[in-house]
Formats: sequence, C-alpha cells, structure tokens
Amino acid sequence: MLADERLALALISWVTTLIAFIAGVLAYPAGSAALLALSFILVQLSVDTTFAFRAALGLPARKNWSVRLQGVVMIILGALVCAVVARLFLQGSFPHPRFIMAVGVLALFASLVSWAILLKYRGEPADAASAWRAGRPDVVNSIAVVAAGLAVALTGSNIPDLVIGGGMAAIFVLSGWRIAASGRLDAGRPG
Repeated sequence: MLADERLALALISWVTTLIAFIAGVLAYPAGSAALLALSFILVQLSVDTTFAFRAALGLPARKNWSVRLQGVVMIILGALVCAVVARLFLQGSFPHPRFIMAVGVLALFASLVSWAILLKYRGEPADAASAWRAGRPDVVNSIAVVAAGLAVALTGSNIPDLVIGGGMAAIFVLSGWRIAASGRLDAGRPG
C-alpha cells in the first residue's frame, strides 16, 4: 500500500475522532439531539477509517463477527439518541443554536476536507476508497446539523433539532440493522 494512503487514513481517523468528541461533549450543554446523533455517526466513521488504516498497514482484515457487532452497537447508539429525543420532547428543552451551528460547520469543514483528501482513491480498490464511500453521508449529516441550528434560531423551537436528530438516529439504527444482518459494512450505506 502507498504511504500517502496510510497517512491520509490516519489523519482522517484522527480528525473524525476529534470532531466526534467535540460534538459529543457539546451535545449535552447545547441541549441538542442533532449534535448527539452527529457525534455517534462520526464515531462510526472513525472506526471504519481506523479499520481501513489497519488494512492499509497489512494488518489482518476485520472478521465478519466484528462487523456484525459494529452493526449491533450502531443500533444501540441510535436507539439511545432516539430515547434522548423522546426525553427532550417530553421534558421540553431549548437547544442553543449557536453551539449547534458552530459544531455543524466545523464537522462540515472536516468532512469536506477528509472527503477531498480521499477523492483520488474513490475509483481504486484501495482501503481509502471504502473510507471515501463511508464519508459521503457525513457531509449531508453535517449540513443537517447546521440546518437544525438555523431552524432552532429562526423558530425559537426545539422541534427542528428533535426532528433532525431523531431522523439521523433512525437512519443510523436502520444502517446498523442492515450491517448486523448482512455482516457487510456497505450494506448500511446509502448511495
């Protein structure tokens, strides 16, 4: 494998983990279901990229049971976000739109940079190509988070954050279900 592919995968794994941490840490004080969903989605991408990096290093490939386990973990994390959405809806909350939009823009920037780095690998049978395919929906998720923050700011309601966060979590659960059932990571990816 090329050294530049390994460097790209390591960098993207590190950046994705950092953004997932920031989104996760700020989700609670921001009162945002969308940020919580984004953090779990980015953790999933970081795990995928880390395994692609391991494969690029020539380490053993991921086993079918570990892919299925990852799908089950996705289902659990998505269900957790759905429970948070229900709690925030019942208890009432007002998310902080500036936090939501700032983290959403940061995640969007990181996703676009990561995607651009991996663009040259998209048609190759390289390990980075799978990371490129996995990263495409993260651009959409980041835009959705920014939209949630903007809608909360414009409407003064928590409903946009709950709808977008709940929708992201539901798609995450569905993807996890497909991955757990098939044992293939690409089974849970749209497009």
